[in-house]
Amino acid sequence: MNDERSGQLTAEHWRIPEYALDSLWLETESETLQTAGAVGLFELIVPAQRLTLRWGGERGPALARLRWQPDNLQWDGSVRVGGFVDALHLTTLERSDAGVAVIFIGGQPLKPDTRPFPDPHGRHHVPYPVPNFEDGIADDVAEDVTTWLAPEDSPLVTLAQDAMMNKLRVYCFGHLAPPAGGWHWHFALPIVLDSLTLFAP
Repeated sequence: MNDERSGQLTAEHWRIPEYALDSLWLETESETLQTAGAVGLFELIVPAQRLTLRWGGERGPALARLRWQPDNLQWDGSVRVGGFVDALHLTTLERSDAGVAVIFIGGQPLKPDTRPFPDPHGRHHVPYPVPNFEDGIADDVAEDVTTWLAPEDSPLVTLAQDAMMNKLRVYCFGHLAPPAGGWHWHFALPIVLDSLTLFAP
């Protein structure tokens, strides 16, 4: 379906949640445009090899860096950011006793190939490569702040607190919350934190 300018944001097996339909924008070196529909249709004026996915508008926080692909950009709702933990807020939701941590990350999106740990195929070969923080950051994107969600008793919250207290750099990996969980009713940008990498000072 795609040529060098028109395309689809999402992978074949995934659809953009209804709450996010009007909130996703693609930025290239020459333009920024809003995606359309459940698969994120778009048409560029100028072809681009690298695209930055933003939330909420042209100046919204960057969620991911994507590489141009001819069929679709293969985005599956994942969010990938590296930076610092700026703040951590614990709260409960309305009509619920469950505690939630809201983690504020100041940083930049990760490059598409950044992996802090080998994929399942690579885990059988040692030694594992040690990730380098700077190598994984899309440093041509301006820093901004994203908010990430995790249950207050998650070990990820403990790691985030440690990173904040010791000013450690982090990679954050997560995804837009599924609509069934109702996170979007409580948070304007519901990113669920899946994993966290801490880097030594």
